[in-house]
Amino acid sequence: MHCAVAGRCPRENTGKAEFPLSKLLSQDEVDALLKGLDTGDIESEQKPDEIESSLESLDWTSLGRNVRGSMPLLEVVNSRFCQRIRASLSSILRKFLDISAEPVETIKFMEFQKSLPVPTSMHLFKIDPLRGIGMLVMESRLVFSLVEAFFGGSGTGSTKIEGRDFTPIEKRVVEKVVQMALVNLTEAWEEVYPIKTEFIRSESNPLAVNVIPPEELLVSAKFEVELNKPLGKILVCIPVSSYQPIRQKLAGAYLSEETAADQKWQNAIEERIYPVEVEMSVQLGRTFLSVKQLQNLRNGDILVLENNFRDPVIAEVEGIPKYEGYVGRHNDRKVFKVEQPVVNRQ
Repeated sequence: MHCAVAGRCPRENTGKAEFPLSKLLSQDEVDALLKGLDTGDIESEQKPDEIESSLESLDWTSLGRNVRGSMPLLEVVNSRFCQRIRASLSSILRKFLDISAEPVETIKFMEFQKSLPVPTSMHLFKIDPLRGIGMLVMESRLVFSLVEAFFGGSGTGSTKIEGRDFTPIEKRVVEKVVQMALVNLTEAWEEVYPIKTEFIRSESNPLAVNVIPPEELLVSAKFEVELNKPLGKILVCIPVSSYQPIRQKLAGAYLSEETAADQKWQNAIEERIYPVEVEMSVQLGRTFLSVKQLQNLRNGDILVLENNFRDPVIAEVEGIPKYEGYVGRHNDRKVFKVEQPVVNRQ
């Protein structure tokens, strides 16, 4: 939808004048005014073509179209939620489920409502401290498959449930899944922006959900659930406006995410490495001997080393050359004085 925005709006002509012009101006003043308009001495209002040229086109739907590009951290959150919900569902069903996250999309709430059949398992929740109401949605075919798997079935059967409400047993199983999913969602956001989810109520008829304005844009994240074959989708839908207070934070996604993770690992590694003891040895010099000379060595033999007495020597850490310096004596003990680190030594 496009609308035109101009700097001024033309006044509506009702055909009536509240004050007769003759009571405000004298005849001479009226004549002078009309003459000024004819000669161009007095500027009139903008001409229609001038007004048209000043109009600017504004696409309201574009405001939420680039959510994926402008808030890439949502993909990180969705990936974490996907991992957690996969582990949780596999645990309670005792079957390994494969769950994959799809790219986020934006859609108007009224269009989203129309796209859902009856029944659809819809669950509303708060997202403190963000404003607005979120929705956790499960397709009806997924609900049936989860219930079947929960009670020991394959979970891959098919049944027709459109047009009827969910049974008490189905609602009970779904309630357990929803509670678990909201915990997983809270955990997925924990390192990004801590939130607290609070369950509000459930609905099976999409048209009964009226807590979100029809024109409101939703950010819809879809998760495909598979057990040898696709079972259905879980959707997490949150209004675009709810993200507005943290939009800048979400825009710095990958850099801040990687930096925080790297720093965390670095701190953990340093904490464990620093107390470790290593061996440091100083090489006074070296020379080369044949095997025969080595066999003939006796007590008192003198070996002539390659380096001069005043030349610097190398200190090795666990066999790796690290420092260059000089040997000496201090308080009747042999010492090594570090001069500089070894650089580019092969």
